[in-house]
Amino acid sequence: MSKPVELPSGTILNMERFIALFPITTTTASNYQLILEGYPAPINLEQSDADALKKLLQLDSDILVASDSLRKQRDEQLHVNQRAIALLSKRIERHQTMSKADSLPREKLFDEFKQIIDSERLPGQKLYSYS
Repeated sequence: MSKPVELPSGTILNMERFIALFPITTTTASNYQLILEGYPAPINLEQSDADALKKLLQLDSDILVASDSLRKQRDEQLHVNQRAIALLSKRIERHQTMSKADSLPREKLFDEFKQIIDSERLPGQKLYSYS
C-alpha cells in the first residue's frame, strides 16, 4: 500500500511500513497493537481502528486474488492467440525484409489512401496532411 491511511480515530498511518497487527490480552486500554517498520514501540489501536485496518488488509488480499485471476486470463488468452501471433510475426518479418521495389506499389497505394481520407474530412481535421 503506497497511500497513507486514515483510521476512524483520526490516526494516519503510512502502510508501506506495516509489519504486523496482533491482538493483546494483557491490557484493557487497547485490543490490538500495530508494529511499523522503524518505529521503536508498538502502537496501541482502538477496536474500531483495528477493524478498519483488518478490512483494509483484506481488501489488499482481494486485489491480489483479482490480479492473479487477471494474470491467468491473460495467459489463457495468449495461449488461445498463439496462431494469430505466429501469423503476425511472419507478416512483420516479411515486411521488414521486403525489397524497395516490392514496397513502392504499397507506398503509392497508402499515399492514395491518405489523400482519399483527408479529402473527406473538414479543414483542420485532416489526419495525414496539415491543411
